[in-house]
Amino acid sequence: MPALPPTPPATHNAERACRRELQVRSRWLRFAPDVEQQFRQFLRQTQSDNFLACIVVGLVLWLGVVGWDVLRYREYFQGTAVESHYLLTIVPARLVSLLMLGGLMLAARRLPDHWLPAAGLATIAAYGICGYVTGYFYLLTGKGDAMALSILILMTVLLPCGMTLRQTLPVSMVLIAAYWTVAWQWLPSAQWVSFRATASLLMVCMGMMAFAAYLRERDARAQFLRHRLLDWEAAHDPLTGLANRRSFQRHFEICLAQAQREGATLMLAILDLDHFKLYNDHYGHKAGDRALQQVALVLGHYAARPMDLAIRLGGEEFGLLSYADDAQALRQRMQHLLAQLEGLQIIHAHSPTALWLTASIGIAQADASATTESLFLQADAQLYRAKRTGRNRVCGLELPVAQPGIKPVETTI
Repeated sequence: MPALPPTPPATHNAERACRRELQVRSRWLRFAPDVEQQFRQFLRQTQSDNFLACIVVGLVLWLGVVGWDVLRYREYFQGTAVESHYLLTIVPARLVSLLMLGGLMLAARRLPDHWLPAAGLATIAAYGICGYVTGYFYLLTGKGDAMALSILILMTVLLPCGMTLRQTLPVSMVLIAAYWTVAWQWLPSAQWVSFRATASLLMVCMGMMAFAAYLRERDARAQFLRHRLLDWEAAHDPLTGLANRRSFQRHFEICLAQAQREGATLMLAILDLDHFKLYNDHYGHKAGDRALQQVALVLGHYAARPMDLAIRLGGEEFGLLSYADDAQALRQRMQHLLAQLEGLQIIHAHSPTALWLTASIGIAQADASATTESLFLQADAQLYRAKRTGRNRVCGLELPVAQPGIKPVETTI
């Protein structure tokens, strides 16, 4: 029977995709579509905490600015002709800022993650525009230029938010447009010289924030990929790309709980390569590694269903966790796997079993009281039964001894 095509398992493909993205594309702030979607989800989770922190900072600054307004009101505006104008300008602007910040804080825990960035950006834009309005009022009344203070407060709120470059650019454009629009409507021509200086400062600040957003997003993307790679390496065998024992333990507990809820079966097949020490001794460890990789590629194709898992247990021992299979179906699949290994025809001249590399398989089924250790012991007992009865066969679950039709070679070590 022909061997399966040498297609890497999906997990190994994911690891290679991460490395490729890390080397090539993170600096362009765009990943492949599937990785980009996962990064967006990761970013929304981190941005939620950042926006909440910025809301707190904004509220603290708001209290400070309101205190400053009260002092200036008592000193310059109380009882004057512009008192009503002051109150009708400053008070609504400060109330709008407070309502936006407070409303976002209350809604942050209830809004869906994908809505929070948009709500946060709208709040920041409104906060900035209200700051411009009050700054222009102080400028028009000759009580100081508060625009530089407004820009400083805006940067204090904006910079820690962790916004991406694509989020920063539209907010910056809205704030610059609002700054010029309010000046065009309110500011007399005599004050345009000082206005242009402040406007230049604002545009430089917005440019700096955009560049900072680019650097922050680039680093966030690289960090995201590194975390994914670390997670992958912690859960997979580096030689074969299959899941390791740690990953199996976690997956087994999930599958066992679901099998008990749904009344489904859960079985473990342990595969051990026959006389693999002799293979390593004769052909060398590099050849042994290549053989293990070929076996892993074959085994990976038998874990294509969502709840199945192919595992490298260590050395020349592999496992397959099979969900919602019956004994006959799993037996047939394991027989087919042995036939696929036969099709690889990995020459093993020193094997007492066959002329090529073969394997023995033991199968066990989890019951309601099963643990990882107990299921391993059951499958391991069936594996040794397969070895005692001639190797290159499948044993387990009171099945008759199954062999893929390969005649043993009558040789000795």
